[in-house]
Amino acid sequence: MHLVYIDDSKDGRDVCFSAIAFPAADWIAALEHLTGLRRAMRASDGIYVTKEMHATDWLAGRGHIAPFFVPKGARARLFDYFLTGITMLPNVQIFSAHSPFDAEEQLFERLLNRIQMNMSISGSRALIISDNGKNYDKMVRRMRRFNFIPSRFGGARNVPLDRIIEDIVYRDSAKSFFIQAADACAFSLLRFRKPTPKALKYGFNQSFLLLDRSLVKSANRSDPYGIVRA
Repeated sequence: MHLVYIDDSKDGRDVCFSAIAFPAADWIAALEHLTGLRRAMRASDGIYVTKEMHATDWLAGRGHIAPFFVPKGARARLFDYFLTGITMLPNVQIFSAHSPFDAEEQLFERLLNRIQMNMSISGSRALIISDNGKNYDKMVRRMRRFNFIPSRFGGARNVPLDRIIEDIVYRDSAKSFFIQAADACAFSLLRFRKPTPKALKYGFNQSFLLLDRSLVKSANRSDPYGIVRA
């Protein structure tokens, strides 16, 4: 079985999702790895280990994240360090998705289908864990019974979502290093697709590329990074 942590990042016009998946058997090792990353950030830059790393606020320079002031350039460097560390989680796979904001639900549905396909190919199942916020349980329950996928031969076929077990588990991101990791991935994708002057200045418009080794590129073979679209 796999654990799949999902979070989104939005800027009002666009929405991105990232899903971090790894075998449940590797959970303790994965937690120790993320905790080790945060401790290394404390040793190098004084960053509080238990302070939530919310990418939007982090890179905007907001929040009391250390006993002293941490400039935006240092925050961008630490953000890249964190992303690189995420790719070193045991057996990790990262799904990426991007669409206009008004297609958010369709995008989430397509992301679930890519996770379903991945789990089917690997012979595994997935438990989805997401940040508190929008509830997608009705969508998941419907897709377990009626999930019509367009066929390349015309028409559509029903492919029930049988590889995703239980309802989605919703967690407070402030209490989960894994949700914070998914948030960082989603924000890096958002600024890769929609860079801002600040992102260009500090270089985090290219941070998403640090995830390349772990991206599930088969999720969308028409995109070089496998980014799912709606």
